[in-house]
Amino acid sequence: MGETDYFQFLAYRWDVIAAQAMAEMMPVRRLDPRLWFPLLSAVTVDQEYVRRADLSRPLILVEVRELQGSLIIDGWHRLARAKAESVGELPFVLLDADQEFRVRIFGGTKRPPLPRGGSSASREEQS
Repeated sequence: MGETDYFQFLAYRWDVIAAQAMAEMMPVRRLDPRLWFPLLSAVTVDQEYVRRADLSRPLILVEVRELQGSLIIDGWHRLARAKAESVGELPFVLLDADQEFRVRIFGGTKRPPLPRGGSSASREEQS
């Protein structure tokens, strides 16, 4: 199983492909993954994929203005492998709040895209 092209957490969804492209131009830093281990119970990971996850690939974190904090949008399988193998440091890239908003598909102040053939009137009716 490969990673999907989006990550959804609660009522937020991000375009992981766009985030990965943006992250390629960002500095890579290191983090202590143990701080994130408690959140693993909030996401579903494929244990077979966890065993193959590439720990050299940076996690992608985003600063979410509305949530007043950061969140991993790419790398949960790597995080799960780091936990299983007691890894104490992982590479990561952090997208700031403006970059996060650009790769966010919907959630918070960003509305979901209109259904095909929809109009602005149908969006208002859904509100």
